[in-house]
Amino acid sequence: MNKEFDEIINSRFNEKMMIDYGIMEGNNKIIFIKSGQDGTIYGYQNKYLNIAYTINKKYGYTVICSSNPFDGANPLDNAMVVIEEYCNKKNYKDYEIYYMGHSNGAIIGAQFGYKYPQIKKMLLINAPLMINYHKTKEGLLKFNQDKITMIYGDLDPSYKYVELLNNIKNKKINCLIIKGQDHHFSKKNYDFSQLPIQYLINN
Repeated sequence: MNKEFDEIINSRFNEKMMIDYGIMEGNNKIIFIKSGQDGTIYGYQNKYLNIAYTINKKYGYTVICSSNPFDGANPLDNAMVVIEEYCNKKNYKDYEIYYMGHSNGAIIGAQFGYKYPQIKKMLLINAPLMINYHKTKEGLLKFNQDKITMIYGDLDPSYKYVELLNNIKNKKINCLIIKGQDHHFSKKNYDFSQLPIQYLINN
């Protein structure tokens, strides 16, 4: 069986920008994946499509992957409209969102995720800490849902700034370091696709 999204939505974010959403239809638990800057719904070598397919088939979750033509504004208002419209179509009165973001997608979650009570958990991977740290810190401090897991490879440029996270006094946050991995988790012998399963579904 070929892997493909059940639906692809092109949503206008502003006059110049469209955001794409690939939807793998499932139940009322939603894994929302925000790619890195200028990333697609598929990801490099289809990594996000593969994650969506695996989680959907194994756990029955809905998985929604979002492109990221980021321009500095908050794109999550747009995402919440798309998710709400999907849930209305499915007649899901109550739903939970588990957010996964990589790089700039992780920064978006860190800075804006607290605004949406539907987002219960966040998995933020290699979020750059040298850009607008004060805004990132403010967003992380305000998050008050279940938990945030922040993951860094020790070869990522932000690894040397990870101690800054100790200044963020929020017991919802847990930071983990994965040895031998770079910004894109491109080193062998590590299965990137297991991260959302381990930290958003099973933990």
